[in-house]
Amino acid sequence: MPRHAAFVTVARAILALMLALAAGVASAQAGRVVLAVGDVVAVRGADRVRLAAGTSVLAGDAVVTGASSHAQIRFADDALVALKPDTEFRIETYVYNGRVDGNERAVFRLVRGGFRTVTGQIGKVDHDRYSVVTTQATIGIRGTHFVLQECVADECRETPASDPYPPGAYCGVLDGRVAALTPYGNAEYGLREYFFVPTGAAPLRLIAPPTFLADNLKGRVLVARNAPADLHFPKVPAFPQGFAAPGAPFVYMATEDLDLGSLFDVGIDYVVGSDVYTLELASVDAAANPFTVDAANRVVAIDTPTLHASLGGASLVDTGAAADAGSLNWGRWNGAGSTIAQTLPNGDTVHNDGGNLHYIYGAAATSIPTSGTVSFSPVGGTRPTDSASGAVGTLISGGLVTVDFTQGNLALSGLAVGMGADATYSMSGSTRLVGPLFSTAGIGANASCAGAGCQPLVQGNFAGFLAGPGVTGVGLDYYFNTRPGSVIEGNVGYHRCAPSC
Repeated sequence: MPRHAAFVTVARAILALMLALAAGVASAQAGRVVLAVGDVVAVRGADRVRLAAGTSVLAGDAVVTGASSHAQIRFADDALVALKPDTEFRIETYVYNGRVDGNERAVFRLVRGGFRTVTGQIGKVDHDRYSVVTTQATIGIRGTHFVLQECVADECRETPASDPYPPGAYCGVLDGRVAALTPYGNAEYGLREYFFVPTGAAPLRLIAPPTFLADNLKGRVLVARNAPADLHFPKVPAFPQGFAAPGAPFVYMATEDLDLGSLFDVGIDYVVGSDVYTLELASVDAAANPFTVDAANRVVAIDTPTLHASLGGASLVDTGAAADAGSLNWGRWNGAGSTIAQTLPNGDTVHNDGGNLHYIYGAAATSIPTSGTVSFSPVGGTRPTDSASGAVGTLISGGLVTVDFTQGNLALSGLAVGMGADATYSMSGSTRLVGPLFSTAGIGANASCAGAGCQPLVQGNFAGFLAGPGVTGVGLDYYFNTRPGSVIEGNVGYHRCAPSC
């Protein structure tokens, strides 16, 4: 038999076997519904079966949710899938015999809409045994928790009045790793990374999660490790911490918003610290610039949903700029005459009129590298201030910032400030990048003080952003929580070391 004919015969035999297997598993139970709200059905051949909690779903089913409807499915291998409204999710292949024995397999297809999932046993040993197919790509896993959204033209928007996002598949990785495989190129993404796969193109890394993809989380209150229950700090960073950890089962959040601004327009990253209450950290579209500046680009007023401030008769001091570091600008408001009103996460509005307000802002980072390690050295910053005494200190050293783009980590080392004649406060630590933003909120930095003039130190933290095309700068705000309820704070701008630090 000719080689070509033999190949065709074998191919037909394999196809026949695959069809037979598909027919055999088409009626096999794949899992059960643990939550169904609104119009949720399984399209099963010519039938439409209404789904409710406890109902089985089968291999071959297409689970469809209507508008304002959602569902959660627990699969036999303990995977959990939460379907968003207006979603069609097909269980194309599902084989699991209660153990990982080499026969298990799961192939899903997202036709429209979106879902969030914590994967189960299938794929943990052999990653090729689990996949999600979309129009643009095949999504593979490395043991993970991720969210995926399919957007058609003019469908996905931040608000009903905003411009639509480009059509394609959008994904965010909450744990583990996700591989996006396309005919135009493949890519792999890890924890707190986001990507977009346009139709007919290779995957693209996003600098921040789209608002329709991410969770709405409040900033976390800073508390000391092993602190007394009655110890409270006035410093509350308003920083998005990323996706919430799943419960059992996790609760799908119908409104999802990280408020990180536009992904496709040039924007502004900024961090503003008023030295008593909250820390503002955000990325915004350039058109939504929250700052009013003078002729020298120094900030004289700030208007955000949680911070309303005006320089008034106060002084602008410690100002500076670095064009080669993502157009960073920084400064500090000093003395009486300013008005500073902030809304805390609990809804209370507090005032720090006449207090020290430190700011640093710059051009939002674009073309963020996906690999490599880069170090950044200080170019300037504000002098630290003590909210309790009003004292102004000295920035002894801004230290060094090192960014590992491969792992998505940022580390600070060697930052040191002096307060008074005999107190030197030092800080170091590392944290994950969330798009272009970073913060040690919730985990804390390493903080210490040397000298007879040290205040009792409770905790230290830093927060900031990456700036400039290809990341040429870093803006950072640091603060030491001390007793009784005071904050020592300042900010530092950094640029890329050339050629080395």
